[in-house]
Amino acid sequence: MCFFTSCSDKDESRLVVSELVSRWKWVESSGGIDGRTETPESTGKEITLIFSLNTYQQYVNDELELEMTYHLEEAESMIFGEKRLMIVYENGRRQSFDRCDGKLILYDECFDCFTSTYIRF
Repeated sequence: MCFFTSCSDKDESRLVVSELVSRWKWVESSGGIDGRTETPESTGKEITLIFSLNTYQQYVNDELELEMTYHLEEAESMIFGEKRLMIVYENGRRQSFDRCDGKLILYDECFDCFTSTYIRF
């Protein structure tokens, strides 16, 4: 079963946050102007994301590379052309997302950007 985000109710937003809170292991990313696909095998990078209730951490090869706060916000998606729930990081970066069968799919909200897939562990 897949859960595609598109909500405006605060209770539903809290539910989405609770489902986002976890450890996520990177599987692959694709996109960019050249349409390339990158994986842990092709890059030599093992990436782990940890979402808590309001903090995001990114580890690369078991070293903390990035830590910041985030919140969820409904906004018009340039990728999907409709309002979507987005992760908004303290540095201004925005990602729309879907969760499906234990996977987290993050869509960078910009042109020629990447879509990345993670699995819960």
